[in-house]
Amino acid sequence: MQKLFDQDFFIDSIKKSLENYEKFWPRSTEKLKPIHEFIAISLKNIWWNHIYEYFYNSTWNKELKVDWKYYQKDIDITVTKNKEPIFCVWVKFITSNYKQNANNYFEWMMWETANIQAHNNLPYAQIIIFRDETPYYIKSKSYNEVREIWKIEKISQKDLQKYINLEFDVNQAHKPFAIWIIMIHINEKTWDIEIVDFDKIIDNPKLSILLKNNLSFEEFFKRVYNYKLFLDSK
Repeated sequence: MQKLFDQDFFIDSIKKSLENYEKFWPRSTEKLKPIHEFIAISLKNIWWNHIYEYFYNSTWNKELKVDWKYYQKDIDITVTKNKEPIFCVWVKFITSNYKQNANNYFEWMMWETANIQAHNNLPYAQIIIFRDETPYYIKSKSYNEVREIWKIEKISQKDLQKYINLEFDVNQAHKPFAIWIIMIHINEKTWDIEIVDFDKIIDNPKLSILLKNNLSFEEFFKRVYNYKLFLDSK
């Protein structure tokens, strides 16, 4: 199996994402294109055979509309075989104003996962990118205004605990096939980016170990790789 996580490539995709965020503002799909491309290329190192196709939002590609239990919806990243979806990934990059939306993010993740996985047992994996220090912007009247930071919100143990609770929940449709949580620090002045170790923000060492062992990129790609082996064995 090839190297599945290139840290330099990942950080570069985050930088490009932030550039798009500044240029197009948060609601634009342009923000996630560089990250989607990074994830898709990483997945191609697993689903490398020519029989697989990849759909994601980028300059040269587009998302695939996939059947949910109740309706169709575009999925961030989809791997297909013989025109049929076999693996899906959802990506969330939380760039600002996290606390007011924290529960909504989590509930939407579970709801979306259930709607996908309850239809034909299609695996749905989740990737969440947190900023350890997340700016809370005062709402602007227009996109042309300079955004003003009211406060900085720090991601805490409480914010991450619910993802561990979900990871150890019994297997249900709302539980993602795999979860990868990434914590980054962004220097607001230089835009330098570094990956943050959970030990630096969590007081409970056992919780930190659980996050590293179960919600890390190693575990995420191991589960995806093993699922691909499982399909090949059938």
